[in-house]
Amino acid sequence: MKDACLVIAGSLGMMIAIVHGYLGEMKVVRPIEGSPASAKRILQAIMFLSAVYWFVGSAFLVASPFYFDASGRLLTAILVGAIYLTAAIANYWATRGKHFGWILLVIAFILTGLGAVSAETI
Repeated sequence: MKDACLVIAGSLGMMIAIVHGYLGEMKVVRPIEGSPASAKRILQAIMFLSAVYWFVGSAFLVASPFYFDASGRLLTAILVGAIYLTAAIANYWATRGKHFGWILLVIAFILTGLGAVSAETI
């Protein structure tokens, strides 16, 4: 069960990253007009890099049950779970809860936490 939670959380995180990267470019970065080019590049970099970091962390989460020992899985879950939680909090704060992304990130965080808990304690 705990391995399945890690794989599902990581898969959800990868999907969030892909959608965030695509929609961020289409709906946020491209429509900006009249701003300095440097400001647009910075925003584009922030949107792109956050998606890349989520994707890479999520890929490690998916791979962790197959390639890491118990301590490696736990460390991966803690690190990626922290990324999901801070992103969810920031998303909620920035949009005042009006954006659905924070809900998906909280779900991924909860699944990551369930995957990090040892089977004996469930």
